[in-house]
Amino acid sequence: MVGFCASSVLAGVPFSDNFNTDTSASWTKNAAPTANAATQIAEFAFDYSTFGIPPAPGSSDTLGLRLRANVPADTSRPAGVTSGLSVSPTGQDFGINYKMQFYAWSNFAGAPNAAGLADNAASEGGTANVMFAVGTAGNVPLVVANTGLVTNGQMDGIGFATTGDGGIVNDYRVYPKSGTIVPAATPGVYAAGSNGNTAAFYTALFPSVSAPAVQQTISANEYADPFNTQAGTTQAGAFGFAWHKVAITKNSGTVTWDVDDTRIATYDASALTLGGNNIALGVSDVNSSTARHPSLVFTVFDNLTVTAVTQPGIPGDFNSNGTIDAADYAKWRKNEVANASLPNDNALTTQADRYTLWRSNFGNPPGAGSGFGGFAIPEPSSLLLLAICAGCCGAVRRRS
Repeated sequence: MVGFCASSVLAGVPFSDNFNTDTSASWTKNAAPTANAATQIAEFAFDYSTFGIPPAPGSSDTLGLRLRANVPADTSRPAGVTSGLSVSPTGQDFGINYKMQFYAWSNFAGAPNAAGLADNAASEGGTANVMFAVGTAGNVPLVVANTGLVTNGQMDGIGFATTGDGGIVNDYRVYPKSGTIVPAATPGVYAAGSNGNTAAFYTALFPSVSAPAVQQTISANEYADPFNTQAGTTQAGAFGFAWHKVAITKNSGTVTWDVDDTRIATYDASALTLGGNNIALGVSDVNSSTARHPSLVFTVFDNLTVTAVTQPGIPGDFNSNGTIDAADYAKWRKNEVANASLPNDNALTTQADRYTLWRSNFGNPPGAGSGFGGFAIPEPSSLLLLAICAGCCGAVRRRS
């Protein structure tokens, strides 16, 4: 599937950031709980190659934005707090219709047992959310745990979240201006009809993968840990340990979420009053405990763009003036010999088909434009005769 609404046209790039330099001054960090802001970390121009991560698609470098949540001050797994952060470009207003696209790599520590690249009941792997949202004011912490907001967290836009490691039942989630997720069985929202990573839809989209080899070295050597937490492969259907293209499109009241050009979810937000017209990227820990290897738990974002989405023109509006009237026929008739494409002709290739398109939409929008004075629309041959007659009358008048 395409990563944006097929009936829309993308125009312009009002905002972009490849995170190759420290652009933190242009971004607002919002952390929750407020008292734990210091353990929620945003690192701009972070060199992710130190963890064996290859360049994001479209990049020749390995610099990006790294977000980390619930980061302990030491390596003894001290008690933490269910917490996280979101970041938004400061003061941006992208209007009513826009598309956010970026690449994301979710990294996590596997459980120190035979499960390999998965979490366990003690959450020693540190299950974390990857969060992205549109329709936010950009000045509140969009921070969720699993099915609810953390202390001081808010959700003033339409948020989407997934986990890197999978296995928490609700691995793919929509938060419609609420800390409560849309249930999996809600008609028309989740393309898979499910939230769990083990559904066939997700396992086909996200096959099992291995962690970069250097991370196995980090795990084996760090803190004299006898377990290689990065060995093995991920669960099929999990988002982690691969670059994924993510696109969130807000088109009027409809918001869609695509990953690798496949539709994940669609939400009708037309009845909601959203906080603003900004975007957010974020991470959060779904547990209060800290990770066994906190250095390995993070998400990297790269090559972010925000593009405007303009509504398509009216089919048959060949002169692009917003109404379907006789002037569009005139432009169609002038195109008879060239048989070239016309604006808003739905990619039709013949004059006959374009005429049918114009005729079927004549008078749209209702009450607008000039017509034929209430008379029925003639067929093309009749219109040609009218044009010839008009020309003859003009010639007679010139001779008088």
